[in-house]
Amino acid sequence: MVECVYQTQSPASANAKASSLSQVETKPPSQSAASATSAGSTPEIVSQGRVRTPLDAYPSDLTAVQSPHSSRFYPSPSSSHQTPHIDDAESDIDLPDGPWRRLWELRLLHNSQSRMRQPFSEPTTPDVERMWSEDVPDMAISFAQKQGRCSLLYVELAHSALHMWTTSTDKQEREELIKLQQTYQLMCSKEQRRDVDEIPHASPKLLDYICFTALRIVAHSLALVQTLSLDPWEPPLQWLYMGHGAGSVFRKASDALEAGNSSIIGKFVNSPPMLRNAEDLILSDHSQLAWLLDHPSHPSSIEAQTDQELNDEGVRSVYEQALAYTCSVLRAIDRKEPQVAIARRLGGFAVWVPIEFSKFIEQRRPRALVILAHFMSIWLDYDNIWLIGRAGEWQIRCIHKNLPVEWSCKLDSLFAKFKHRETWR
Repeated sequence: MVECVYQTQSPASANAKASSLSQVETKPPSQSAASATSAGSTPEIVSQGRVRTPLDAYPSDLTAVQSPHSSRFYPSPSSSHQTPHIDDAESDIDLPDGPWRRLWELRLLHNSQSRMRQPFSEPTTPDVERMWSEDVPDMAISFAQKQGRCSLLYVELAHSALHMWTTSTDKQEREELIKLQQTYQLMCSKEQRRDVDEIPHASPKLLDYICFTALRIVAHSLALVQTLSLDPWEPPLQWLYMGHGAGSVFRKASDALEAGNSSIIGKFVNSPPMLRNAEDLILSDHSQLAWLLDHPSHPSSIEAQTDQELNDEGVRSVYEQALAYTCSVLRAIDRKEPQVAIARRLGGFAVWVPIEFSKFIEQRRPRALVILAHFMSIWLDYDNIWLIGRAGEWQIRCIHKNLPVEWSCKLDSLFAKFKHRETWR
């Protein structure tokens, strides 16, 4: 089982929240974060006769932080907020059935089909556009209706709720969208966990479904980076761990999918850019950014002489692979690849870079933070894509504040880029 596909926060933050979540569980029913129901297709199976709490009865459970999208204080859907974490296999989380839920689901599906069909300023190929606008929605609804498998439908609803949150200015609506986004994300994670357990015996169609759900989970976690807490800073660990989990799912399912030629995920994987060869990605030339690994002090200084981190070949390899992937994206930009291709490459960082890099970020190692900042600098030129927004700028500024002073010089060129962009605007 691929645990990190389903985490709604990094392992460290999950442990840190254990006590607070136990307090949530002991609150009266009017304050519980969700009611226990058994998972199933969206409208019918959730309506069995169980006691449920109206969603508008527990807004106080959400911690308010300043939203990056408004000067006012709004709750944010980032993983820094207390949400139920499903550790018990028998635990269930669901939304109460009724007009409120049904109307919201209609809004979310309509938003997905009308406002999210073309997230890029440049048109995609007809095949890719048809895949996202027709094939994937059909797959999500068909599996939910015919097999009671709802993970893809749930992540599509969570994704649409997040998209609406990024543009809404109504406080009550934003709070409702948060609850929808968080709850559908958790419901998706639980369902996907069950699906992944079936990979060894799954049909090609089910493998196709599982892989596409994993892909959508990664895209959703990437979009959540723009919502992360800035003070205190929350690094994008959720996205990094989710990407690693999705990569594990793809590898588990790849052999069976290779045998079939009609899979939707196969169409996606074989559409440009081709992100299948490690030699072109994490093992490619990284000389352009190799200087980021050098200690900022003079080589003869005590600080540089006592810095032994890169003497560990395993650690050095992790850093070099992260740099290589970053350089591969820069080369793709130099080749004038379209916006959709660069966006896929940005998301692929979490899939391809070793999981140890995520752990180094969690440990706040200076070299890892510097590399992440330079990778995030690529995001600056794509802030018109709603999935990205101003996440790159905010992460760079937070990394700068959390770096040891002597390492901050490694980010000087990035702040020069900020000034250039501000002048251009």
